[in-house]
Amino acid sequence: MKTILRHVLITPRNYPRICTRIVPQDQREAVRPGIRISHYAFTNQHGQPGYLIISHTTRRAGICFGEGRSEWGRWDEETGISTTDGGRLYNRAGEEVCEARDQLPEQEEAPR
Repeated sequence: MKTILRHVLITPRNYPRICTRIVPQDQREAVRPGIRISHYAFTNQHGQPGYLIISHTTRRAGICFGEGRSEWGRWDEETGISTTDGGRLYNRAGEEVCEARDQLPEQEEAPR
């Protein structure tokens, strides 16, 4: 994972310079003066490059893989997890994560 921007406040003055650093067009179009953003580049476990943009102001995030469009959703500052509007969970490194309850081993049936 590479940090491109970290908690940067977008102002009218730095807006053009910041936008040139954001690769996915739909993520670039979501940036506006007055919001605070972070932007990360990553390569997933399949070798596919991707980008994550976080609006700390609106608590929204967008993640994209390859040349695809971004999936948008909620950003949780405490956990560092983005939950897409479709229900998938990703961390800053673009790794899909499971909820804690999904990670528990299945309980075996008690002997009779």
